[in-house]
Amino acid sequence: MLRNALTSSRDILRRSPVVLLSAALAVLLLGWATVTYVASERRVPACSDQIRLRLAAAPVVAPALDRIARASVGSQPCVSVVVEARQSGEMVRDLADGVDVADAWLPESTFWLRRARSAGAFEVPAQGTSVASTPVVLAVTEPSARRWGWPRRALTWRTLVGRATKVSVRLPDPAVDPAGVATLVGVRALVAGEREPDGALTATLRRLAGRTFTPPEEGSALVSGRQLPGRAEAVATTEQAVLEHNTLADSAKLVGAYPEVAVPALDLPYAVLPNARDAVRDAANRLLAELLTARARDTLADAGFRSPAGFPPAIPRDDRLSTEELRPTPLPAEEAVTDLLTGWSGVQRSARILTVLDISGSMAAKVPGGESRLDATLQAAREGSALLLDNSELGVWVFSTRVDGDRDHREILPVAPLGDAHRQRLADRLAEVRVKPRGGTGLYDTTLAAYRDARRNWTPGRINLVLVMTDGRDEDGDSIGRTKFLAELTKLQDPRRPLPVVFIGLGRDVDPDELNAVAKVTGGQVFRTDEPSGIRQIFFSALADLSCLPPECRR
Repeated sequence: MLRNALTSSRDILRRSPVVLLSAALAVLLLGWATVTYVASERRVPACSDQIRLRLAAAPVVAPALDRIARASVGSQPCVSVVVEARQSGEMVRDLADGVDVADAWLPESTFWLRRARSAGAFEVPAQGTSVASTPVVLAVTEPSARRWGWPRRALTWRTLVGRATKVSVRLPDPAVDPAGVATLVGVRALVAGEREPDGALTATLRRLAGRTFTPPEEGSALVSGRQLPGRAEAVATTEQAVLEHNTLADSAKLVGAYPEVAVPALDLPYAVLPNARDAVRDAANRLLAELLTARARDTLADAGFRSPAGFPPAIPRDDRLSTEELRPTPLPAEEAVTDLLTGWSGVQRSARILTVLDISGSMAAKVPGGESRLDATLQAAREGSALLLDNSELGVWVFSTRVDGDRDHREILPVAPLGDAHRQRLADRLAEVRVKPRGGTGLYDTTLAAYRDARRNWTPGRINLVLVMTDGRDEDGDSIGRTKFLAELTKLQDPRRPLPVVFIGLGRDVDPDELNAVAKVTGGQVFRTDEPSGIRQIFFSALADLSCLPPECRR
């Protein structure tokens, strides 16, 4: 049988030599494929050290970035990109506190990179690389737009926010929203050619201040029913927000009024954060290259964003939004923005106040009416907070001597906007405050610590101040001492970033000279009263004076 098989094989080969050649070639190819597979397996990393790249992004752009990251899987072997939607204000606070929250950050605007640096995160880049843009517009309901001549003629900012207009415009708080800042820049440009531009600017800002709102942390519709929030006729926002609204809205669509003056666009800057090191930093830089590709640009355009150069997304040609190229205007220099926001804080009268309450033993003394000095002070704090707008920010410390280990102060409420929830937390914390029996008045160390904290967190667009309510003089024998205290306070002064200390002295034990020396250094004031019932009026008077602007008053 074996002989027959061999004979059959020889016959086949003899009849078809091509079979032999094909068989040899098949064996060769199989061997090459095997060698190639093994070699490639040796070249491809096993990903035992998987790199996790964390990208924090503004909620408005995070979904598009997540799609880009998912589509680019494979372009960076062994790298996984995690996109997290983070509010930019929250990111600023975390970065200032040194919290390791991300390797790269993409906020709505360079405004937030600057804000992080001014809050103490000095290693955060002052600028990033723009991956998209969206211009700031005034969104107008269609019926209102038709009343002003649209679509026969384009809507203008001079018509809507100029000095002579009576149009009701809602403005997101410029202290916490880059679209609000851009609107202020536009207003300043509109009045620049007037005879008295400073007076015109103040008048216009005062009109806008009455309809300022704090943007919600969670996005909300621009229109409720067929009306803008607050029954306004126009609201400052972005082209992307209007496009997104019009895409989803069956009715109540909005018309975008584009500025005829230079107004900064939101530039969506990508910045690698300082904690990203070595392989993570390399991965973050490669992700940036991916975000600048045509494929990524198309994804961002689908989300309503323009390119960094201002090329428009696919906007329906219905004349509600512009399809023209709009080259983005950059944010002005930080000093110019700070000056503008300082003027805004005066007309808006919103504040950032760190309140420091004395709980030393003498605060248990009774006052007319039978309540204690501390009770009267706490009531004044409650009433005083009611004078502040919801977008004002308030925090509370208590102090005596050694109330927190060796420290003379303790924070009982962090500084935050005075919405309903924070007002309730304020009421709850004040209800828990008690006098420290036999505690002294640790005035110098506490005031200096409070001033340093307020300086580090100084916020443009707010009346920044430290409010100290006390009934005595410094009684801490281990304190920094008056001379050194005043010297340190002097070093912390910055004329471009005013931060006064305001004292409200209770009772007859207050040393006015001691308090006046501190107030003089910081540009603050001292108020003293023997009647706790007068504290509320003192609080209001202090706030009103500090927020007064020329030509009505001059400090």
